Amino acid sequence: MNDTVVFNREAISVRDLLEPGSKAMEMYEYLRSHPKVQSYLRTANRMAVSRLGYTDHGPIHAEVATWNALRAFEILEQTFRPNVVAEGIGDIDDSRLVILASTYLHDIGMVIHRNEHPQAAVHLAAPILDAKLNEIYDDPSKATDILSFALHGIYAHDDDTQCLTFEAGVTKIGDGCDMTKGRTIIPYQKGKVDIHSVSAMAIQNVTLEPGKDRPLLITVAMDNPAGVFQVQAVLEKKISTTGLKDHIAVDVLVNGERLVLSRVRRLFRVQIEHPEERISMRER
Repeated sequence: MNDTVVFNREAISVRDLLEPGSKAMEMYEYLRSHPKVQSYLRTANRMAVSRLGYTDHGPIHAEVATWNALRAFEILEQTFRPNVVAEGIGDIDDSRLVILASTYLHDIGMVIHRNEHPQAAVHLAAPILDAKLNEIYDDPSKATDILSFALHGIYAHDDDTQCLTFEAGVTKIGDGCDMTKGRTIIPYQKGKVDIHSVSAMAIQNVTLEPGKDRPLLITVAMDNPAGVFQVQAVLEKKISTTGLKDHIAVDVLVNGERLVLSRVRRLFRVQIEHPEERISMRER
């Protein structure tokens, strides 16, 4: 019997994972209330959903991806020292701020085009972040260091770009884990029925928790094995370039039963490897 609770993307609030009075909370409140940021996110969604027939890339995706990233950070920070800390730039709150900023803004470049949208997002996000970081930090040099970390996270969120910091890897995890059916419902209802949308519609929930053999366990619950395509072609592809792939386990549950991915991998190999089906251009 499948008793999996379907994830409600619209009920997620990043605020629930942040400490009141923290620098990360201050940045979150700034981005949530910034008219240009919210306009960019709405426009990015029009580009993605209305014009291209892709998944949600708007305000809800920004919120869910950031929530996922912060949840992954809570877990992985118990094992790893974030680069912001290890390189003597700042503390854990600074690292959390970097992840929050880069994840929340990673898709705003979609207002220009899907192609090269990470590069576009870097250019659009830089002045927005710079203004606030120079309010949060008394030291302009530190503000610039924190900005560089956030911009790297934005730039590196694309599937094929290798993350060079812990923070960027966590941002990519957060983005990749937003893959439940609510993200693709509108394109599907408008008639976009292919392996990408059918697979995404099968996924009910994605949970992140401490693992037994690896620090982070990502469990993807679905009501149809078609969702495996989404796991392998989207989530696992992103994980492969986070710099953290050896420390993340992915479990798949189909109607509550654990599925061994190696048994079904061959079923999707043709779709994943076919050059016309580049997932980085179709999903995420």
